[in-house]
Amino acid sequence: MSNDTRNLIVSLIALALAVGYLGWAESYPAARAEVPRLVAWVTVVLSAIDVLAHTGTAAGRRTAALLSGRAHLEATGHLRITLEEWLAVGWMGVSLAAILVGGFLAGMFVYVAGYMTIHGKLGWRLSLYVAASTVFSCWLVFDELLRTGLYRGSLFGG
Repeated sequence: MSNDTRNLIVSLIALALAVGYLGWAESYPAARAEVPRLVAWVTVVLSAIDVLAHTGTAAGRRTAALLSGRAHLEATGHLRITLEEWLAVGWMGVSLAAILVGGFLAGMFVYVAGYMTIHGKLGWRLSLYVAASTVFSCWLVFDELLRTGLYRGSLFGG
């Protein structure tokens, strides 16, 4: 069996599992079903795109080229990761670490401040203000009004 056939089979299995998860998510009570349904539908769509990319058809080859970077490679003759891409991955990694260590609110602060500074190219004062405002709003809505109990992080007993 060729690698292409194996990849297509794996993609089809992932799609079948995603459809099964969607069916399971539909069995949830309405009050609790929103997030599982969203995750299921996103998984179904991404799995369907993956199946298309492994079909070997013209549309499948084009989809695979777009998703893998081959389209950029063919257009430019090189495939390099830019500094902006490294920064994007880096600040997301730092934000994830901040969520795990300091909790959801601290991680959100790092993420928003980093995004506004690096990607939005705003000054650090405005970025910190936007991040603090976002964190305060989320704390007020989710922790105080809805009482959802946001993750506190490993430093604070989360």
